[in-house]
Amino acid sequence: MTWPMEKLGKVTIGVIFVIFSIVLITKEQYILAVLLLFLLLIIFKLESVTELIFSPKGEVRVKFELPKGKIEKDIEENEELTTEKNFIRFQGIEEKVLADIQKRFGGEMKTLVHFMYGSPDKPEFMYTPDGSLNTTDALYFFEIKYVIKPELTERIVNNTVKYLKTVFDGFNPMAGKRLIIKLILASSYDIDVSRFTLPIGVEIEFYKI
Repeated sequence: MTWPMEKLGKVTIGVIFVIFSIVLITKEQYILAVLLLFLLLIIFKLESVTELIFSPKGEVRVKFELPKGKIEKDIEENEELTTEKNFIRFQGIEEKVLADIQKRFGGEMKTLVHFMYGSPDKPEFMYTPDGSLNTTDALYFFEIKYVIKPELTERIVNNTVKYLKTVFDGFNPMAGKRLIIKLILASSYDIDVSRFTLPIGVEIEFYKI
């Protein structure tokens, strides 16, 4: 199926799902309506779904995989080959770090959330953090960098911080609350993060693997 036909098919299915959801809501079948909307979300992001759980209570949990492009870029930054083994390794580290951060901060960690500014059809800039957390007083973006070669730390941090400054400058005026971008360096080697000079809005932490 060509891309335009595939997109048209998804839109058609989406319209049907929405109509049926509205009908179910009018008949006070709220659980089924919510279920249909969740299934609609899954259809549009099917290629990214890694886990789908239906509970007896009518709850639905969907887990999406982390963006492949970002993980592949992290592997390349460490001057490693983008093999399946390395991909699984880097992805596992990223998921572990995000899980531990969520335990520390509480709340619900979001992944695969695309933040953009500008018009929706022609965004000036788009950023997909590895994780984001929205609290009552702040919006957190988390960027995880797994460092397996200590001699590359300086370059990885400097390039990432430069990019994160662009992200902060673009999104801070529209955040509506305090925006904090946290760069998490994960490594089996000890890294002194205090030596790095950071711009306003960007913080750095070290995570020992």
